[in-house]
Amino acid sequence: MTAPGPRRERRVNLRGLRRRASGRFPIVGGVVTAAVVVLVAAGALLLIAVVVLARRAVGRAADLRLVGARLGANHPKGRVDPATIVAALDRRAAESAQQGRDVERLREALDAAALGVLVTDGAGGVILANRAALPYLSGRPGEAVVEGRVSEAIAAALGEGQALSRELELYTPRRRVVHLEVVPLDDSAGERLGAVAYIADVTEERRVEAMRRDFVANVGHELKTPLGAMAVLAETLSGGVDDPEVAARLAARLQAEAGRLSRLLDDMLDLSQAESAASPGLPVALAAVVAEVAGPAREAAARAGVNLMVEEIPHEAVVAGDERQLRTMLGNLLDNAVKYSDPQPGRPPPRVWVRARAQADGVVLEVQDEGIGIPESHLGRIFERFYRVDRGRSRATGGTGLGLSIVRHVALNHGGDVGVESRLGEGSLFRVRLPRWREP
Repeated sequence: MTAPGPRRERRVNLRGLRRRASGRFPIVGGVVTAAVVVLVAAGALLLIAVVVLARRAVGRAADLRLVGARLGANHPKGRVDPATIVAALDRRAAESAQQGRDVERLREALDAAALGVLVTDGAGGVILANRAALPYLSGRPGEAVVEGRVSEAIAAALGEGQALSRELELYTPRRRVVHLEVVPLDDSAGERLGAVAYIADVTEERRVEAMRRDFVANVGHELKTPLGAMAVLAETLSGGVDDPEVAARLAARLQAEAGRLSRLLDDMLDLSQAESAASPGLPVALAAVVAEVAGPAREAAARAGVNLMVEEIPHEAVVAGDERQLRTMLGNLLDNAVKYSDPQPGRPPPRVWVRARAQADGVVLEVQDEGIGIPESHLGRIFERFYRVDRGRSRATGGTGLGLSIVRHVALNHGGDVGVESRLGEGSLFRVRLPRWREP
C-alpha cells in the first residue's frame, strides 16, 4: 500500500519543477514561443511555395499539352507523354534540316543554270538572284540597260497580272541580244506574291539563225547562176546551131557550168561533213597527207603557171585526226593559193610553198603564196561561208566561196585553229596549228 504514494508525489514534483523553471528562466519560454512562431511562418511559406509550384506545374502541363497537340504527340486520353514529345521534336528537327538541305540544293541548281533568274516580292524588290542574273544587277553600262528594262517589265507584270516577253538588243563593244520573260506569281487565294524574271543571252542563237538564213540565200544564189546559164546554153543548142565552131564553144561553156555546179555541190557536202564530223583521234602523218595532195595540186599549178614547192615534212609531224578531212583541208589551201597567185607575162612564175614543223605540243602546217594578197579590211571575214574578196575574180577562177570555211571547220574539229597573214600585192601565208599525236 505504500508504493503508489511516492509515484504521485514524483509527478507533482515534476510539474512543480516546470513551473519553477518557467518562473526562474523567462528567456527559455520566450525562445520556445519564438521557435513556434518561426515554425508556423516556415510552414506558411512552404505552403505558399507548394501552391506556386503546383500552379506552375499545372501551367507547364498545359504548355506541354499544347506543344504535344501541335506536334500531334498527345496521348488519346489527353495525358502528356514527354518521351513522345521529345521524339516528335527530333522528327521536326530532322524535317527542318532536310528542308534546309532542299533549299540549298535548289539554290545550287539555280546558280548552275545558264539562264538568269530573278525573284521579286510584291513591291518589285529583288529577293533572290542566281549567279547568271547577277551581272544584270551590277550597274555596268551594257547590263544597266537590261536592269532598267527588267524593272519596267516586273512593274508591268505586277500591275497587269500578265506575263511579258521581250527581246533587247544591246550595242556595247559587241552587239548582244537578250531575251527577257517576266511572270507574276500568285498564291492559291489569288494574292500577288511577286514575280519571277528569266533573262537569257541569245546572241549566239540569233547569230546562228542569221548565218543559216544567209547560207540558204547564198546557196540559192550560187545554184541559180550555173543552172540558169546551163538552161540558156541547152536551149540554144537544142534550137540548132549551124556553125560547128559556135556549137563547140556553147558545149564547152555548158560543160564548164556543169563542172562549176558539181564543185559547188562537192564543197557543200565537204562543209556539211566538216561541221558535223568529230576527229576520231587516230595518228596521221602529215608527210603522207602532203605527198598525196601535192601530186594532183602540182599538175594543176603547172597548168596555171605556178610553181608548187613542197619542203621536207619532218617525220615528227604526226597529228591526231582524220586523214580524209586533213586532205580536204590542205587541198583547199593549195587550190586557193594557186588561184590567187596571178602569173604575169614576162615575169618568173609565182611560187607556192607547203611546209610543216613539229613543236613541243603541236604541229604547224603552212601554205604560202606570192599572189595578189588580201586587203586588211577583209582578213576578219575570209573564213565565212560564201565570202569572197573579189566576186568577179572568184567566178572567173571557178571558186565556190566555201574552201576557207571548210579549212576552218577541219582545224576546229582537230582541236586546232587557222590564221592568215597577208600583204596586198605580196602574197598570203595561211598557218594551221594542230595538236600532236600522243600515245594513249
